[in-house]
Amino acid sequence: MPGSGKSLLSSILRERGFSVIVMSESVRKRYEKDARHGERLMDYAKRLREIYGEGIVARLSIEEIRGSTEKVAFDGVRNLAEVEEFSRLGNPLVVAVHSPPKLRYERMKRRMRSDDSVRDEDLRRRDLEELSLGIGSVIALADVVIVNDSTEEEFKRRASEILGKIS
Repeated sequence: MPGSGKSLLSSILRERGFSVIVMSESVRKRYEKDARHGERLMDYAKRLREIYGEGIVARLSIEEIRGSTEKVAFDGVRNLAEVEEFSRLGNPLVVAVHSPPKLRYERMKRRMRSDDSVRDEDLRRRDLEELSLGIGSVIALADVVIVNDSTEEEFKRRASEILGKIS
């Protein structure tokens, strides 16, 4: 979910030698070329899924892999069809990062990315959009869940401990 700490986990994975493919960036490249006037990135991604199927963002992300696929992480899986697409590469390990909504909303208000808001109602609406894509099923069926409900340092410690056990 937005603001949970996925980007921080991606940074930790990069430090461990992983290539990290941010799935929204794979979509953004195509969005910049052929989005409709005024279309939000989220709406564009939904339209792609309607046209090409639920796994399209994973397929676009797989195209981003350069060279070895030994240590690749995909940041931003939104549905089980995407997990299935990654299964074609091997046996993916799905790691979910979970944070309580109130804490995520505080983080998003501080970071203020282009798709963030200062209004809780907007952030909740965004959560519901994410859930409508199927992200709840991905989180529920994840192989590993890292809870990020404390400090950045504590999350890094938890993530490093868990990653050490699974590598």
